[in-house]
Amino acid sequence: MGKFDGIKGQELLDVEENSGELTLIFKDNRYLFVKVVDGKLSCDSVPE
Repeated sequence: MGKFDGIKGQELLDVEENSGELTLIFKDNRYLFVKVVDGKLSCDSVPE
């Protein structure tokens, strides 16, 4: 899970729910997209 090290300890500003996906928005303008794919959680991050 090293690709998510940049968001560790960052303040969570907002959570948005879209069609089958949660978007977590962090203080440093990073986004984490969480969705369920084939019954398992799938996460993608977008750096600033």
